Amino acid sequence: MTQTTDHSAPGGTVLDLTKRLPPEARDHLEQAARDAVRTSAAGLADVSTGSIKLPDAADDQALTVEQLDDERRRGLKVLVPSSLTNPDVWRHRGEVLAHAAGYHAAHSPVYAWRIVKLSSIGLYAELRAAAGYLLVTEHGEMIDEAKRQAKKQGYADHSDVAQLRAERRQIGKARRRENLTVLSATGFTSYAAAVIGIAQVWGLALTFPALIPVIGVLYACGARELRRRGDGFVVFETAAEAEDAPLSDSMINRALRTAGVFTRDEQQIKLTTPIRAAEINGVEAAFRAEGITVSKLLAKTEDIAGALDVPEDWIDIRSLGSPSHISLWMTDRDPFAEHRQSPLLTHTGPIDAVKDGIPASFDKRGRSVMLKLVELMMLVGGATRAGKGLVLRNLVCGAAKDMRVRIRIATGKKPAEHSVYAPVLATYMHKQPRRLSALLDLLEKDIDDRSRKLARKGRSTPSDQDLEEMGIELLIIDEAADYLDTNTPSKAKNELAEELTVKLDSIARAGAGVGVFLVIAVQDPKKGMVDTRLIANLLERWCLRVADANSANAVLGSGSVGRGMRPQDIKRAQAPLGIRKGAEGEILTRAYMIDQNERGEAAKIIAEAVQLRGQRGLLPGQRPDPVEDALIALTGRTTACGGLDGLGDPAPAAQGTASTDGEAASILAELLAVFEAASDPQRMKTSELLAGLTERDPDHWSAAALGMPEDDPASYVRTGGGELRKAIDAELEGTGRTLAAKGWTAGGRANGYYLQDVRAAAGIAPE
Repeated sequence: MTQTTDHSAPGGTVLDLTKRLPPEARDHLEQAARDAVRTSAAGLADVSTGSIKLPDAADDQALTVEQLDDERRRGLKVLVPSSLTNPDVWRHRGEVLAHAAGYHAAHSPVYAWRIVKLSSIGLYAELRAAAGYLLVTEHGEMIDEAKRQAKKQGYADHSDVAQLRAERRQIGKARRRENLTVLSATGFTSYAAAVIGIAQVWGLALTFPALIPVIGVLYACGARELRRRGDGFVVFETAAEAEDAPLSDSMINRALRTAGVFTRDEQQIKLTTPIRAAEINGVEAAFRAEGITVSKLLAKTEDIAGALDVPEDWIDIRSLGSPSHISLWMTDRDPFAEHRQSPLLTHTGPIDAVKDGIPASFDKRGRSVMLKLVELMMLVGGATRAGKGLVLRNLVCGAAKDMRVRIRIATGKKPAEHSVYAPVLATYMHKQPRRLSALLDLLEKDIDDRSRKLARKGRSTPSDQDLEEMGIELLIIDEAADYLDTNTPSKAKNELAEELTVKLDSIARAGAGVGVFLVIAVQDPKKGMVDTRLIANLLERWCLRVADANSANAVLGSGSVGRGMRPQDIKRAQAPLGIRKGAEGEILTRAYMIDQNERGEAAKIIAEAVQLRGQRGLLPGQRPDPVEDALIALTGRTTACGGLDGLGDPAPAAQGTASTDGEAASILAELLAVFEAASDPQRMKTSELLAGLTERDPDHWSAAALGMPEDDPASYVRTGGGELRKAIDAELEGTGRTLAAKGWTAGGRANGYYLQDVRAAAGIAPE
């Protein structure tokens, strides 16, 4: 039906491909062509050649109808079973055949000895039977019985013995003259002569093949003899039952019976598809079994692994749609032995981190485990060097490629670990507990505002359009113990930690429903560093290697270790391997590798995210950020894009960005920043405040800038304190607010300012 030009043919000749189609397909296409032409009044068709021409078209511009090979083979594919066309099935079959060939080749000496032994038994049995037949040995017992009877009679009558001997001679003579006896003797001698001749002419190399028929006969005779005796004798072993054999249905049946899953001898699995090769050098079997469900197998995972003689991590049991349709995957190597590169390194363009999720890790089958923001209220726990940083790196790099997500990070240690993300971070602060407290206040207010907006629209959860308008908030608290530990010697720190815990708990309870998500990473939550009230609302858990079972239970939930989850047994070399517990149950998973130290891979992903966000005007500073803008208004400083040098220290805000409702944003903001960085921020001496101001702005507050000698600290404090007083009064003029220095005597006499007074003067509501 189709006519086309094959440019690869010599001279560009025109080939009529309709001749290659089956007659019924050609008739169908020709009829379709006729119908298509009839629908156009001006259409012209040459059905004899199969070419359809359009009006006003040149002859060499005929309409080409093309039928792909896939279409032609569709009918065959329906008829041919998928097991014959699936390359994974054939790959597994090849492995089975290769293993069987190697197994039997290795056992060939044993088989040879067993065959020789069985043939010897057959030879002995047949020789004995032949001798008994020709010598009529069955009469021997009768003659012996006759002799015993004669002895009882005093040897008076030997007629019975003589008669039996005569019968024996007569029967033996007849048997030795039978055609079968003569032919058997002739055949045996001829065969022996032929074998000897072959050995003399061609050597022993061809003698053994010539002996194969007689060995086969003797083997059969030996097997028959052993069956008569009732002895069990196995010559060829089953390769499928070897320890290193590829997975088979018989192996699964044996394992399930050994593990106690099968309680009756007649129970066995029924494969629903052929066993096939699978991911990470693995193999997968799909089957059903009477009375067996996935939950029963999962409860016996350790026993099944033991029966299969592999570590528990090397098998995976899942449901295939129904509880009784089961997938068993097994590998012959550690699926988590090597790092796997993150798919984000090869992915281009934005991602949907809410619906599709972030490819943060892979499971034992090598499949990506997606981390969806829509369900992300998560606690990440793990010891030092267990891989928490790599987990967060996958999360941040993935979230950076979702244009709607505003990423905010507060870290207690190692600011450089997150500085690579600074270009896309809406907020990044390092050891700023007071600023974090203010941030949490603003996020709580943002959650309330979002809820009201949705309520006005008659919705309880945001739609995609709502998330586009409001944005998505992702708050990450790394090394959370530095913020949330309530067991420190400082009462002020303990009170602040309790305050932060309460606020984070409020966000964890209400944030997910309106697009505000929280991730907390901590080394050891079991020592009171993270309050159990907060942990209870972090439904997603990710536990990496930890010190002991108590730490594992603190992350995953009480009793988790008793149910078989043992992250305390993870080896250091396996980092970042861990157990993720969430809506999908417990998953053993290892975070993808994003190497920043040597290959700068995180920086490459962030650079692409910066380009994507920049094209849409969604970088920090390019779009309104109500939370960070409010922080600037409160403090006069910003940590957008990491603040100073991208390391999480607050930087002076841009001119005109930090004044709302007449709130002070200059010297008071500087004082608040100094308080935030202090170890005990409730009150500070004037000398301490001047030292902090000098670190931030030496051109205005250093001794040299004030014209004071550096070796006279008392004079510097008096002069600097006076300048500070003047600057405060100048800023508060006309606001109706005041800020006075106060003295105290506890721990020594001192003079300075209280944090609560500075906050009140700056227009910040009391906590």
